Order: sequence, then structure tokens, then C-alpha cells
Amino acid sequence: MRVGLVVDATCDLPPEFLAAHDIRVLPIGIRLGERRIIDARDVETTTRFYADDLPKVAPEDASEPLSAAETQRWFLEELVTDFDYVICLTVTRQRSPIFENATQASFSLLQNYHERRNSAGISGPFTLRVIDSRTVFGGLGALAAEGARLIAEGCHPNAVRTRLEELSHQMSTFVIADDLGHVRRRGFQKGERNKLGDRLRGAFLGIGSMLDMKPVLSLVQGEDKPVSVSPSYEKSAERLLTFAMARIEAGDLLAPQLCLSYAGDPSALRDLPGFAALEESCRAHGVQMHLAMLSPTGGINLGAGAMSIGFAAPPVPFN
Repeated sequence: MRVGLVVDATCDLPPEFLAAHDIRVLPIGIRLGERRIIDARDVETTTRFYADDLPKVAPEDASEPLSAAETQRWFLEELVTDFDYVICLTVTRQRSPIFENATQASFSLLQNYHERRNSAGISGPFTLRVIDSRTVFGGLGALAAEGARLIAEGCHPNAVRTRLEELSHQMSTFVIADDLGHVRRRGFQKGERNKLGDRLRGAFLGIGSMLDMKPVLSLVQGEDKPVSVSPSYEKSAERLLTFAMARIEAGDLLAPQLCLSYAGDPSALRDLPGFAALEESCRAHGVQMHLAMLSPTGGINLGAGAMSIGFAAPPVPFN
């Protein structure tokens, strides 16, 4: 059985990892004035977005997920003849319609995939299961990396799906925005389909008069809230990386994956205080660290220099 893994473009995993595990990326549109770019985790497109587009982002610019019909066409063209069983991980449904659109598309696909497979000379059924990751950015990256590991080890796809659904309830994701001025300028968009950006902005700006401070935002079990505030980005990053290291040292991780993403060149993360110690802790405890660029969807809402970290572990107080 050919088992495939799909993520949407908000999943922060490095392109080398995506390619090595043949992880397919469900694209997301990014509206920039009169232009529309397609984010499919292509390095050149993402790099150009951070270098040229992000500095000129307007309040009305936003990400635009594929509709259910567009998602169905993408499934039909990209998956049906390449795999027999596909697990599709999406950004949390609380912040985006991607899960709902993918689920609807998967049901519609059942009615018309047979002709495509028959034409390709492929017998047997095609199965597609959509999972709400209940997380974003680095958290989605860590969950997808664990899915890729289980598939590579030959686990039955039903067992992989069950494990990912279990882990989705235990994802710990944290975000730091370096440019709160960008967050504030973005404002709040009208319409219920802008929840991702609006909820992040609301949580960050909820610190009110401390806009010159750098908060660490926790996105755990559907709740977005600042858990730490420091006078500098470096200090907030150090607290966050030290917290993650403590979870590893305590043996709290439920899967050997940790994902860090950055709105720009991710190599900049290596210069942060606490990074070297975290990397060594990952190495010593058999945890795979993934460094990636933050998705343009994250970047457009959080601004340049934002970072995200995600791992699977039961929630504990941040200290």
C-alpha cells in the first residue's frame, strides 16, 4: 500500500524534509494588493515574500485558502494516482476553513476518483483521511514530522492516523512577534474567515500598554494567551528556548520532534541565546529538531522576525 502524507502550506517544515518524505503541500493563496501569489512551501517564493513583499504588506492583504471545490481538484490531480491511502493534516479548524474545505473535498472525491485511477491502470480503492491538527506553524510541523516518521517505519496507516489524532490534543505551540507595530497596523478584518490573524493580533495586543515589550504567546488546546513578557526579543526567545529544553530534559515530549520556524532566514535562530543548549539537548535525547521558514500566512500576520516553536507534550505552566 502506498501511504502518503499531506499538509497545508501553514506547516513549517524545511523543504529538504518535505522532499525526503514526499510530503505533499496543499497550497494557500496570498493576496497582495492586485497580486496573488501561491504558497506551496517553495523556497524561492517564500524567500521573495520576506525580502520584497512583507515590507509592503497592507492591512487588507491576507491569505486565501483554497475552496472546497479547488481542494477537491487538487486532491484529484496530485494524490489519487500516486497513493492508495493519504493522511491530510490541516491547521486548526478554529483559525481557518482549510480543515472544513478539505473534509468536504474528501467526501466529494469518493464519487469521482475511480475514473482517474482506472485510466492510470491502478486497481483498488483510494482512501483519504483529514485530521484537524488543532495547532499552527511549528506545532503543525512537529506533528507532520512524527507522521512522516511513523509512515517511514511501516506503521499501518490506520495506526498512524490514530496516533496523530491523539497527539493533536497534546500539541504545545508558542509564538514570539518581533514587530508588534506590524501586528497593530494589520488591524482586525471583517468576516469570520479571518480568525487566524485576528486571534493572534488580539492575544498579542491584549498586553495593552506594554506594546514596547516582547511577549511569548502560547497556543495550546485552543487558547491563545501571553505567558511571558520581556523587554527584548532576545530575552523572550531565551525564555522560550529554555522552557522547551526543560520539557525535553524532563522527558515530557510525546514524540521525538521539535519544530522551530522564523519569519525570514531560519539560520538566524542559531544566534539566539539558548539555541545551542536546546540543540544539544535535542541531540542528547534523540529529538529531531527541524528549522524552517515561517509560512507567509504566519509572516503576513506576525511580521518579520517572528518565530514559532512546536512540540507534543502535556501542557504545563510556562516558567
